[in-house]
Amino acid sequence: MTWVAIARKDFEDVVRSRMVWGIIAVFLFLMGIVTLGASAQIEDPSATDVIFFFTNVGGQIFVPIIALVVGYMAIVGERQSGSLRILFGLSHNRRDVLFGKLASRTGVIVVATLVACAFAAGLMIALFGSLPVRTVLGFVALTLLLGAAFTAIAVGVSAMTDTRMRAMGGAIGSYILFTMVWHPLIAGVHYLLEGELVGLEAPEWYLFALRLNPLEAYRQAMSLLIDGYVPALVGWENIVEDVPQGALQGEGVLTVSNRVAGEVPFYLTEWFAAVVLLAWIVVPIAIGYRRFERADLN
Repeated sequence: MTWVAIARKDFEDVVRSRMVWGIIAVFLFLMGIVTLGASAQIEDPSATDVIFFFTNVGGQIFVPIIALVVGYMAIVGERQSGSLRILFGLSHNRRDVLFGKLASRTGVIVVATLVACAFAAGLMIALFGSLPVRTVLGFVALTLLLGAAFTAIAVGVSAMTDTRMRAMGGAIGSYILFTMVWHPLIAGVHYLLEGELVGLEAPEWYLFALRLNPLEAYRQAMSLLIDGYVPALVGWENIVEDVPQGALQGEGVLTVSNRVAGEVPFYLTEWFAAVVLLAWIVVPIAIGYRRFERADLN
């Protein structure tokens, strides 16, 4: 299994990067300050509040950005430097390179995410003396899936492109798509089909289309997990949706269970968010492999 050898060597190279661990250290420091400061302002803070802060900032900013930074040069860097020819000369094929790089870069993100989650758990124990184990385990599992999904997106983009600038553009563009473009795009489709903006009560297909965004899937799953509304980085609801202002200020009002009439369908439940994140691991790698396999590397 030659991909294992590639993964091991690449993992060792990446973990030596001072930039990656420097970013992680800065993030943990800032999250500690933000969490302690915010907890001091809450009348009766709880461990769930710590998870909320880490979900809102760490999950939606830190994990995706680190994953994209770690993954976007995985293959195109080797391609531009000429190292791919050396790998192919050692009897590795393109599939070995792609899956080895995916495994190594995902391993780095898993380690970084576990460090961040351990830091969050440590804060909870220090502040409250106990952990909501089930909630913490769900938080860790969903955050690991999110990190793996964005790593797969970055490695897939790296496999599809032939220059560093294009790979960087693809990585940055994917993050902009998920944080700023996705919601207005889906809202625009609803407006074209229905002739009006979506209200507080939304069609199931609309919420499902939003949930296909990996960040939205993660955010909604965490909202269900902590039983509270986790806002998006960019609040489009008051711009592209006809939602009452009071609903935007009410905690938990915009969760899926409050926007669907009747029982929440299975594809909008907490566990199905994991399916969406898994799809974002498989699909970008499948597309990247197809393009990489057909690319002229000369």
